Amino acid sequence: MSRLDRYVTRIVLGALFAAEAFFLFLAILVDLLNRLPKYAEGAQEAGYGGFDLAWLLLTHYARLVPILFTTFTPLAMAIAAMFTVARLQHANEVVPMLFVGRSIQAVLRPVLYVGVAAGLVMAACWQWVVPVAGAGLLTDRAVLDRNEAVVKSLVHEVAGDVSQYLYVAEYAPTTQTMRGVNLLAQGVLAGDASLIVAESGVWDAELGDWRLLGGRLTRGREAEPVLRLGRPDVTPEVLLQAGRDTLDPDALSYTDLLDLERTRPNRPDVKYALHRHITFPLANVILLLLVLPLAVYYERGSRIERVLGAIAMCGGYLLLDLTCRSLSLSLVDPVVAAWIPTIFFGSLGAVLYGSMRT
Repeated sequence: MSRLDRYVTRIVLGALFAAEAFFLFLAILVDLLNRLPKYAEGAQEAGYGGFDLAWLLLTHYARLVPILFTTFTPLAMAIAAMFTVARLQHANEVVPMLFVGRSIQAVLRPVLYVGVAAGLVMAACWQWVVPVAGAGLLTDRAVLDRNEAVVKSLVHEVAGDVSQYLYVAEYAPTTQTMRGVNLLAQGVLAGDASLIVAESGVWDAELGDWRLLGGRLTRGREAEPVLRLGRPDVTPEVLLQAGRDTLDPDALSYTDLLDLERTRPNRPDVKYALHRHITFPLANVILLLLVLPLAVYYERGSRIERVLGAIAMCGGYLLLDLTCRSLSLSLVDPVVAAWIPTIFFGSLGAVLYGSMRT
């Protein structure tokens, strides 16, 4: 990248950071103002003090950040692009760039690069961060919302030289207690099989494992008591991820959605979420293709109209996205519904960006 490209990139990155911070702060503030009394009552019933409640809220909103990031980034990217162009034009820097022989597309190319990078970060966040954060949010809300719901029939499988199959009849996120525990381990030989059966298990954070009540380990014809499950990798968050039917598909990773689509082919919301995990990161570039031609202006008195037009374009994309989400549950094929906004507005954005006057 040239010095001019790096200069534009620094401007758009600063604007993107500011827009992201604004949206995150606003969403957290609105949620806190609406739910704080209920959160306080739930924490009091669970025996939490003031410091414990503050720490729980801090961790709760920290887990909420990656989910909000994947929700607001395309809109924040569009706002950052408009701010970047407005700053360049306010400083009378666009015309000199054009005068030395650069096209307007070349001037704005770093903005598109940042949009592509933002989409890749969204995809990485969906794959590795959001699933863990979403499972932790269920545990937090079980306390904060006084939700005593019990997750039933959880299955966790690990394939390998020694395959392990964990089945839990019931799991209570509030107390991190599971009931009806069965852990089957199968090796290459039939004699390598073992079975752990327990009435219940409680997560011990210090031990890093599940303490069992009434646990019995059976190998062949021999049985002996066992006090630990021996699966420190199955944390409460991982256990909640195993109950994917209780999680919002938008909070699942690409891998989880592929597995869930294979085992639950009759769930259109899962198929829609899988394809939307692909199309929504593309919205970072699509919205840029829509708003950048409207953000660049050369005539006096056209700024307000172009800003309103850019806002209307972003609103139209988000409205069509929400409409397709609703239609995907019954009337429209989920794959078609997920790709309609991308195809329609992507084509429109490509035409607008390619015909931008230079």
